[in-house]
Amino acid sequence: MTGHSPALALEDVSKRFGRIQAVNHLSFEVEPGQMCGFLGPNGAGKSTTLYMIPRLVRPGGGRLSVFGVDIWKDYKKAIRSVGVTVESPAFYEYLTGRKNLELAASLLDKVSPREIDQILERIGLAERQHDRVRVYSTGMKQRLGIGRAMLGRPRLLILDEPTNGMDPEGTNEVLSFLREQVRKEGLTVFVSSHLMSEIEEFCDTVLVIDQGRLVASGRVKELLKPHERIVRVTFQGRIPDGDFLSRHGEILRVEPVSGDTVEFTLARDDSAWLNQCLQQAGFTVSALAPKQKTLKEFFLSITGDKSHA
Repeated sequence: MTGHSPALALEDVSKRFGRIQAVNHLSFEVEPGQMCGFLGPNGAGKSTTLYMIPRLVRPGGGRLSVFGVDIWKDYKKAIRSVGVTVESPAFYEYLTGRKNLELAASLLDKVSPREIDQILERIGLAERQHDRVRVYSTGMKQRLGIGRAMLGRPRLLILDEPTNGMDPEGTNEVLSFLREQVRKEGLTVFVSSHLMSEIEEFCDTVLVIDQGRLVASGRVKELLKPHERIVRVTFQGRIPDGDFLSRHGEILRVEPVSGDTVEFTLARDDSAWLNQCLQQAGFTVSALAPKQKTLKEFFLSITGDKSHA
């Protein structure tokens, strides 16, 4: 293992269930110290991929490694660096939240009561730590699952739908906390979620799979660069009519956004040309900018799966 090893690496990984090819020669890397979103439509192979990392599912081929350590050849060494929660976390419902963490901590090396105190505080359960888990809401159980995954100070945290069941405030608190751990502690977070606005806001990078294959990857800001062929223009006074549009074939489509704002779809990437044409025609433009894509729009554009956004 070298100091430059990816936090997580999959090399040509495949998995078949009967006639279903769930994961199809999948390769990607997650660099240390990043929060990476993992996206895909239903049935894309996300869960199968996540299950293979902690060895809950055996791959049909390929290699998985954590910080350069092969997960299937040296599991004990590799798993020391990993904290995992997949699907809905399970607990001893008749025990308290704290007792559940203490039992999990007993299976690890050198987890102090102070560390458990800190985790409970960070996930917002300090005041409810002595309540039995059976009275916890779904969101509280999700928080406890994240806390359990953080025991032992892992370097890589793998989370499957970690904010499922949480209200918007709880979702923001948990993701902000994870973002802070990435920034301050150098933690790597690999998170699968269907909440694309949250992935867009909190993640550094994103991976998108479809039908078991990687279809897009990169830094979120790079993937969502403004779409220069769609230009949003806000006017003062009158807006363009059909006569103006008929004289400019480079304008493919016009869609109203509000009473004074219109989106132009151009045949070429040239918002400066549009601005010049509008001004020459006597229109007063107060704002003009290429439209910024959302992660949801980007996702749908490459998966074509509008039913599972």
